[in-house]
Amino acid sequence: MIIFPAIDIIGGQCVRLVKGDYATASKVAEDPLETAKKFEEAGAEWIHMVDLDGAKAGYPVNTEIYKNIAQNTHLKVEVGGGIRSLETIQAYLDLGIARVILGSAALKNPQLVSDAVAKFGAERIVVGIDAKNEMVATEGWLETSDVHYIALAEKMIEAGVRTIIFTDISKDGTLSGVSAEQLRKLRDATAGRCNIVASGGVHTLDDILICRDMGLYGTIAGKSLYQGTLDLKEAITAADTLKIRPMQIADYDAVYDIWMACKNGLNNVDDSREGIARYLKRNPDTSFVAEENGVIAGVILCGHDGRRGFIQHMSVDPQFRRRGIGRKLVSRALDALRAHQITKVALVAFKSNDGGNAFWEDLGFTLRGDLNYRNLALTDLIRYNDQ
Repeated sequence: MIIFPAIDIIGGQCVRLVKGDYATASKVAEDPLETAKKFEEAGAEWIHMVDLDGAKAGYPVNTEIYKNIAQNTHLKVEVGGGIRSLETIQAYLDLGIARVILGSAALKNPQLVSDAVAKFGAERIVVGIDAKNEMVATEGWLETSDVHYIALAEKMIEAGVRTIIFTDISKDGTLSGVSAEQLRKLRDATAGRCNIVASGGVHTLDDILICRDMGLYGTIAGKSLYQGTLDLKEAITAADTLKIRPMQIADYDAVYDIWMACKNGLNNVDDSREGIARYLKRNPDTSFVAEENGVIAGVILCGHDGRRGFIQHMSVDPQFRRRGIGRKLVSRALDALRAHQITKVALVAFKSNDGGNAFWEDLGFTLRGDLNYRNLALTDLIRYNDQ
């Protein structure tokens, strides 16, 4: 489970509200960038940011702050507040923001949500559902609708949304504990069709454990971090439910579904159950899966010929992306190769896979311009699902 430390901004200042009441805004930190860097030092990979001025105005106000953090830390930044158009979403993504949060627009303009998911991908679009007495609130929580929060969640899933942040406004900023009952209702109603992030009320590590044991995707912590009732490093450690283990042939069906979702360029022989079984028999301790609460979230095939290592089909389920899972899988595979005294590793990536190539480049895999890649099929192969 991901811990999202939170920074809310009013007038360029880091603040926290109580139950969404702007009149209760209190300054909690001096400098947004320095605060974000402290979160990063504690081990955070993500940061949750809300433009409270923007939420009230209906358009972005504090954009430079989010840009500054995205470009001067390694944190993945998610931002909400005042985002009402595809142009605004594009502008944020162009600044290096990892994903944007649609709140009021989800209720008032569901077509925007559908269009955003179609254009930018579900991994880039999050919907924030904020509720008072289980009814959805909008416009910086200044208006309350007659729509139930679970009904809106169902509509958002139909629109292609895969991550929902749920806030019980009565809990927000109160340090009174998470809204466990409403979160469980949402979890049960959505039945694994979307990632759920809890927001509001986090007080101590007990709240983190409640959300973790509920199988939630993430938990947002704000006031508890600023007031010292929750230690971020401790929370991150306690929340980590990801397990990296050697791949077994029993994992094949789940792994194959991930490969198909990622368009890995499979064929009917090498990537069949029998083909993968042969590969794992030859390389019994160098291929791995990432498992989250019993669900396989990612996979890496890795082997060697005694001289060079080779990485193939490294894939992360789209629902679990932007959590560092790919990096953890690669790190585990490289450690396994080192244990076999392998000193160099190679891989092949489709030229059209811009995201994948950027990933490998960032990990230090250099592009060889002096080589031509050639192969020869020794039997008839049926290829499918290429990039």
